[in-house]
Amino acid sequence: MSDKVQLIDLVNKNYTWDALGFEKEISLSQISTISKMEEDLVGNDSNRSVQQDNNSVSKKEETTLDLSKKLTKEEAEEIKQWEKDYNEALAFVKDAIAPSMMKIDASKIQIWDTYVKTFFVYAYPDFLEWNWLSPLINWDIKFDLSIFVYPIEGAYIMKYLRKRLTELYSERSINQDKWLINDPALDAQIQDVEELRWSLTRWQEKYFHMWIYVSIYAESEEELKKLWNSFESLLSGRNILTKQAFLRSEQGFIATWPFAKDEVGVFRNISTKWLSTTFPFTSNSLSQDDGILYWINTHNNSLIIFDRFKTENANMTVFAKSWGWKSFAIKLEILRSLMLWTDVIVIDPENEYKTLVDTVGGSYLNINLNSKERINPFDLPKWMKDYEANPWDLLRWAIVNLIWLLNLMLWKITPSESSILEKALIITYSLKWITFDDDNIERKEVPVMKDLYSVLETMDWAKWLVERLEKYVSWIFSWIFSEPTNINLTEWLQVFSVRDLDEVLRPVAMYIILNYIWNIVRSSNKKRFLVVDEAWNIMQYEDSAKFMFWLVKRARKYNLWVTTITQDVEDFVTNKYWKAIVTNSSIQLLLKQSPASIDVLQNIFKLTEQEKYILLQSSVWQGLFFAWTEHVWIHILASFFEEKIITTNPNK
Repeated sequence: MSDKVQLIDLVNKNYTWDALGFEKEISLSQISTISKMEEDLVGNDSNRSVQQDNNSVSKKEETTLDLSKKLTKEEAEEIKQWEKDYNEALAFVKDAIAPSMMKIDASKIQIWDTYVKTFFVYAYPDFLEWNWLSPLINWDIKFDLSIFVYPIEGAYIMKYLRKRLTELYSERSINQDKWLINDPALDAQIQDVEELRWSLTRWQEKYFHMWIYVSIYAESEEELKKLWNSFESLLSGRNILTKQAFLRSEQGFIATWPFAKDEVGVFRNISTKWLSTTFPFTSNSLSQDDGILYWINTHNNSLIIFDRFKTENANMTVFAKSWGWKSFAIKLEILRSLMLWTDVIVIDPENEYKTLVDTVGGSYLNINLNSKERINPFDLPKWMKDYEANPWDLLRWAIVNLIWLLNLMLWKITPSESSILEKALIITYSLKWITFDDDNIERKEVPVMKDLYSVLETMDWAKWLVERLEKYVSWIFSWIFSEPTNINLTEWLQVFSVRDLDEVLRPVAMYIILNYIWNIVRSSNKKRFLVVDEAWNIMQYEDSAKFMFWLVKRARKYNLWVTTITQDVEDFVTNKYWKAIVTNSSIQLLLKQSPASIDVLQNIFKLTEQEKYILLQSSVWQGLFFAWTEHVWIHILASFFEEKIITTNPNK
């Protein structure tokens, strides 16, 4: 080690730090010793050395610095300059972290324009509910909370409990000698002490001292007083009593800072059972033995493993702002559900699922005026699974659905027109030998829209219906609505794309697709779920919204669960069927929201202030997942290859 390094080490050894960051100054004698050493070393011969007797040197002398080596005057000046820079930097750090103004009163502390008041908990009820600190933790103000927990030696507490039990029994014996009736409160205390002694003896419980301190911050004394009243009301409603640290405001303030230092010393004895209820960061865990991996629980980093098909009602509604990862989250669910042989059907309004189909296989049906895929709305479902169903019920349901569809296509038919259409539909089916009296209606030719048009042309009072229906059978729309069905839902993933449809035709096409899906679903009992992306396209029309609501209510009977995705919360509020759909959906996924819609969602789903804050401030890949009564803050996480398949980011 060089002389300069040794001298620096000697100086630094005299600059130690205490717990609060204040250094100890070097003594005058040490400074004079260093100066004397410099004078002795300057000008001496560089080869001079000091002989030491190894046999007589003690361990203490061996650890001292060898200062007899040559040190030039320049090196000594450099060391002094380093010492000066060190002291100046140290003073700057203290000035930077310390407030320039601090006023300590009997009940509060003022630091510049901020007022601080500290409270402590001094009494608890006999019974503490689980997570009783949750309202305080979720309190939407600035505060600091400290909980001190110290274990108590078992022998000490057992000795104290024996003494306390003797006093209680003695008091009860005195009451009996005086012929006084039993005191229920006294009997309850005896029972509690006995139970605690048994638990401690069997090592089922331990005993602790617990301190709880809370410091709240405000910009004015009036605000501080309001916060104190709110804080007191928040806990007093649970029979938890608090007091302010009067005449000990500074000590209370220190107790809530990360010094692990308690100078107030107001504690309560508590056992392990009740101490566990005070853990402030408990969170719901949503994990089952089987199912698929959905997302990550951000509260405790646990995995959300969930099986929708084991719930009583597994319909899901998804709300998020534009570019809020709602489609990304659902595509991730689809990709992982396919591994469990679950059939998935998707109505895709923006061609977002094409890459997914190309990667995992399936059918991608692009429904537009130029495509080859056709769905005939006159198709009859296969034999229904209802035990009460009769063969003619199939035709009856088909006619009812067609009237709903024609109401969309012809822009609000009147009751008289509806009656004419019903008669025309019955005649149209009968011309293909399909009647209500026929017990075997399978394997028969099904009519198309052109057949209905031909029947209406022959009927009186149907002129206006014929004119409005003509564009669907004779002009540009005829190819899509008046041809036999040429598709079949046999693949495990079916995607119906309606992006290239005209806005006028989109609700009609989506209604036809939903009806076709429904006919296929109720003809076989398989695990399926249907995803309706941008569901507002359907819900903005009365008849299609009614059919969507009816589908959601009846889907459970046929092992089908419906997922509706939308970004327009206002449509949800104004549409009565939206409310019914959410009521019949036990699962909700709420992702990032805009400030304009968050108040509406808060009223609908009864969100807490913390949940509201999450939906406004969290990233787009975070949100809230509701299943039954469980509310979980989630993080949507996909692997590298999953993200490449399902991402909707055009840059990726």
